Amino acid sequence: MFKRILALLAAGMAALLLSACDNTTQGGAAATTAAAPAGPVFRILAGSELKDIAPLVTDFGNRNGVTVQLDYTGSLDAVDRLSDTHNYDAVWVSHGKYLQLVPGVKSQIKAAEKTMYSRVVLGVREPVAKRLGWQSGKTTWEDVIKAAQAGKFRFAMTNPTASNTGFVALVGLAAELSGKGDALEVKDIPEDRLKALFASQSMTSGSSGTLADQFVAQPDAADGLINYESVIRTLNARAGQNLTVIVPKEGVITADYPLMLLTGSKQGDFYQKLVDYLRTPQTQKTIAETTFRTPLEGGATDDVVNELPFPGSQAVVDAILKGFGDVYSKPASSFFVIDVSGSMAGERLNAVQASMGRLVNGDGSLAGRFATFRAREELRVTPFNHQVLGSRSFALTSDVQANKAVLAQLSAFVNGLRADGGTAIYDALATTYRDAQQRAKGGERTVSIVLLTDGENQDGMSREEFTNFIASAGSPRVPIYPIAYGEADLDDLGAIAKATGGTLFDARTVQLSRVLKGIRAYQ
Repeated sequence: MFKRILALLAAGMAALLLSACDNTTQGGAAATTAAAPAGPVFRILAGSELKDIAPLVTDFGNRNGVTVQLDYTGSLDAVDRLSDTHNYDAVWVSHGKYLQLVPGVKSQIKAAEKTMYSRVVLGVREPVAKRLGWQSGKTTWEDVIKAAQAGKFRFAMTNPTASNTGFVALVGLAAELSGKGDALEVKDIPEDRLKALFASQSMTSGSSGTLADQFVAQPDAADGLINYESVIRTLNARAGQNLTVIVPKEGVITADYPLMLLTGSKQGDFYQKLVDYLRTPQTQKTIAETTFRTPLEGGATDDVVNELPFPGSQAVVDAILKGFGDVYSKPASSFFVIDVSGSMAGERLNAVQASMGRLVNGDGSLAGRFATFRAREELRVTPFNHQVLGSRSFALTSDVQANKAVLAQLSAFVNGLRADGGTAIYDALATTYRDAQQRAKGGERTVSIVLLTDGENQDGMSREEFTNFIASAGSPRVPIYPIAYGEADLDDLGAIAKATGGTLFDARTVQLSRVLKGIRAYQ
């Protein structure tokens, strides 16, 4: 739903632009143009939440004879891409302080200009806010933690290792709750307070848009969400939600969306023209009206609060992120259902085994370091062909050395898989779903299922029978994240994701290891 809202926002933005200029282009996905550009190209590595601004930016480029292309990413992935060979002219994310902490990235930033604002706040369902007596500017983060500990408040937040929203929220909270501010050191990270808060997180996602979709689709799953204020106001205005915006008394971190020119760019003149255009009163007004972000000037909000400090060390930020997976967040139970039918023989199964290996050992990237299997995580691998084969379970603890032995056993099991036979997708999923649902009861763990298949269902339970099975299974619902591979049926896999509140991932045109790494943000 929220993805559809973003599409409507993009269409609305384009319509507003059309009144000022006949030469308008629509925003796209990874890039805003399909055909090879004929003239100059300005390439922007952008946060995924900026898709709603794409029509405005590409239209301006067209009017100036420049093709603007946006490639979307998260905070940590942006660091990885900028640390490698690239051809980006600029980077545009919600918050630039982390990039400025990484020496190899900081040295590439030639100029940076703020373009708009949106605070990271709490959006609380109105009846819950009234029941708890919460008011913006008066409710504290400690109030939220106490309500969470008492079982009176459950919330949704994106995974901070993949999404800008969760990233800035977690880092700001750690700095504030420590009492050390930007002088925070690793030894001062307030693990107990963060663990107390995240014990009541009932919904997660790898992106703000998907989180908003889930929040709307599952009204009983969470009482509120931590997200950009602009997203919360968009949900109220365009998705029929009635959320109270709570700006905690201690303060917030505000996204200021700096557009940063990179040293390797030869498009400095166009960069300055684009910045000047984005900062004009008329453009700021358009942004505010279509995206609910706050303009740079004259956009005063109803309450004025502190800006939470941002730690001054990359090592501290990385330790906070590592702690989220291993210590503060709920432990995960992750079920992997892997197709080993005959069509998976050779390169396809080899790719699965190599990709699972990267989840054990990392891939050398910053984002990959936080996508590996985590302390306290339970793992089950269930291979299947025309029947459900023997599964293996692996339990990780907080003991690093013991976990190495467990992960070695996991690798040996996955690397020992062999491919032959037919394909019984739904039998394998139904068997796994029953066990996953039992593990999800009580809400003490984050439970998910990943399905990887390269073909259509041939044996056992049918799609209709499986859909009926899910409908009769009741609560709690366990999300299934299917990965389309080879000749997999996208309609069938999409139906599986929709029925369980999961998301379909496509590995037919994207490297499988990258897809699996992305899914980790949802687990």
